[in-house]
Amino acid sequence: MLASNLKYQGAPVVRKVQRNDPCPCGSGKKYKKCCGLKERDLASSRANRREGIQKSLAWINHTHHDDIGQWLEQVWLKDISEDQRTGIGNADPRIRSVHDVNLLEFLVADGTFSDEEGVESSPLQLILDADIGLDDEQRTYLAQLAERPLRLYQVTACNVGKSYSLSQHPDDGSEPIVIEDSITSRMFDVGDIVGLRLMQCDGAWETSGAIYHIPEEHADDLVKQLQAGKTEEYSKILSNYWLELVAAHV
Repeated sequence: MLASNLKYQGAPVVRKVQRNDPCPCGSGKKYKKCCGLKERDLASSRANRREGIQKSLAWINHTHHDDIGQWLEQVWLKDISEDQRTGIGNADPRIRSVHDVNLLEFLVADGTFSDEEGVESSPLQLILDADIGLDDEQRTYLAQLAERPLRLYQVTACNVGKSYSLSQHPDDGSEPIVIEDSITSRMFDVGDIVGLRLMQCDGAWETSGAIYHIPEEHADDLVKQLQAGKTEEYSKILSNYWLELVAAHV
């Protein structure tokens, strides 16, 4: 469920470690018999989790289309004016693709449906109860979405094609979080400020897929709003601020 690459223009040419090369970790083994195995296993698990997300979002979007439309009006676009909605609709197709990913993930992680009698249901629970062929790993990953709120981070280091590091923004003095992901490492530059939902899998951190890029010149204003709001409103304040930026084509 990765968002489209909005900024990356191409990685610098670097020599890739070959299967029969000595492993860079210094173990003395060939790469294919050492860290290469771990990387393949991690990549396979990550791909499986993302397949589960894609399958789930496609199912909820198709099966509960009307409910999503109502949720859009009552929650996602509640504070967005008609002019701003037009701006979102006219945004670059790549931005709209990111918007759709962010929207559906926010719905599953934080949203609720409400019928005419006011009875509420959880989109996440509807997915978990549905027979759509999710395996245990995929179900566990989905359930974690509701436990991991959006947070604002700054990219502090980036090894393109391999990994990047994040610190909370504003910096709270905690240790940077290293994300080992060849794909998302190509989406960021050092200094970028982004809203992300971090997931813990296989003893490591990874991003859920939603990306809320905040231009540096707007970051201080967003931080003030986040600090003034209630803790439980953090994700909604962040997503709404990003929507306003998208509407203004910032």
